[in-house]
Amino acid sequence: MIQKKVIDAIYKKYKKRPASPDELDIPLLFEKLPFEANIEIDGNDLIINTVEASSPFHSIPIGNIHAIVEFDEAIAIVLRASIIFLSKDDGSAHVHLKAVGDSLLERLLPSYFG
Repeated sequence: MIQKKVIDAIYKKYKKRPASPDELDIPLLFEKLPFEANIEIDGNDLIINTVEASSPFHSIPIGNIHAIVEFDEAIAIVLRASIIFLSKDDGSAHVHLKAVGDSLLERLLPSYFG
């Protein structure tokens, strides 16, 4: 299990997308994940077939991916406000959603919004 401190560091390190999708380590997905992960590239989208087709994490535009990072037991696909962890054992997916803080306006005018 990847701890909150590591997840926070991932979001901080990969705040921005790479200049080009060519900088992503996409081959890592095919080299390190089991066949059951059923990952494929369809045009400009990364398809994760272990995630239900109705989920927003089933098909991800490659241009939206900030990084692909390897851990001991998983591969992480880092997006702006979420991280998809794919198990190296069985290809299952687990999603972490980044907590959204108050907007600048809400912080400046707390009595108006609260």
